[in-house]
Amino acid sequence: MTAVKSLSVTRVHGGNLHRFELDSASLRSKTVFAVFVPGPIDADEKFPVLYYLSGLTCTDENVSQKGGAFEHAAKARIAMVMPDTSPRGLDVANDDGWDLGQGAGFYLDAMQAPWKEHFHMRTFVTEELPGVVASISELTALDGSRTSITGHSMGGHGALTLALNNPSAYKSVSAFAPISNPTALDCPWGQKAFTTYLGSATDDVAKAHDATELMKAYVGKFPLDILIDQGAADGFYKTQLHPERFVEAAKANGCNVTFRLHDGYDHSYFFVSTFMRDHIEFHAKALHGK
Repeated sequence: MTAVKSLSVTRVHGGNLHRFELDSASLRSKTVFAVFVPGPIDADEKFPVLYYLSGLTCTDENVSQKGGAFEHAAKARIAMVMPDTSPRGLDVANDDGWDLGQGAGFYLDAMQAPWKEHFHMRTFVTEELPGVVASISELTALDGSRTSITGHSMGGHGALTLALNNPSAYKSVSAFAPISNPTALDCPWGQKAFTTYLGSATDDVAKAHDATELMKAYVGKFPLDILIDQGAADGFYKTQLHPERFVEAAKANGCNVTFRLHDGYDHSYFFVSTFMRDHIEFHAKALHGK
């Protein structure tokens, strides 16, 4: 039985924010994740689940404390699951840069030493974490058969790629300022991370973790609705993120994608919190079948 320890329960907007520590089998380390459960819970009420993936340098606490999500999630009657962005610990490989190593797992399974020992964020988010959430007695009101996924920056990259690689697992997908074409030569974050974790930033293995390349190669029409918000004053917009490339590929494939570019907004949680309500309501329609 996987060891899970409750760290805290905090009352917020009528519901509860739980934080748990997990001895993760896939990460081979301890990891912390958070779950928001709306309240009060009516008899037999089950909440669909929105997974939120955070960006570089973040933990589960960034979105919990700065994302402004829980008021809207409570009204929409959906739960949220918020994992950390990487494995952590003294025995976990790290890098001096903030864009690689601990805090920068890129939601893939590393193939190169020393990273492959612990950096299995794709497996953790898509396989281990849903099973762990389903096993926790305090979370029995969650309905794991109805899930959607969203994320910010590196987490937006994760949300798009995980959904593209396994669309049947989700009802909808969205992203805030996602890293949309990490295998491109003009995406330094992707070039660095993919070369280090995967051994290459340009081969087919790398492209399997690139939302734009995945959409180009998708056979048929991608079945999920997609919402992407981007700040026009984001300092990383033109140098790292390149969301229009993904949007062009999606539209060429007949995909139902909504892309919104917002004047004056940057890459911070001021931007994320401004449009969080829109994303939660977008997912709520899919999760509740409306």
